[in-house]
Amino acid sequence: MAYDGLTDEEDPDLDSHRLGNFKQGWTCAVEGQEYNKVLDELKWNNLGWRLGTLFDDTSEEMKEELFEWCVRQQKENTDHE
Repeated sequence: MAYDGLTDEEDPDLDSHRLGNFKQGWTCAVEGQEYNKVLDELKWNNLGWRLGTLFDDTSEEMKEELFEWCVRQQKENTDHE
């Protein structure tokens, strides 16, 4: 299954809520919760969930660093379109 990734046009979380959504998804993964929402679109919440399933419990600093890297990567990709 292919994912298009987060884009400015499709990203409903471009406001200040995206970090919270990212961390919420990560926390759900660490707690062993299944992701009940559709995973066919890449959103900040399910991106956090996916990374949480890979990396498990991680410091807030590391989560935020990875989140910021993702934001920069998203911006770089949309700037080249």
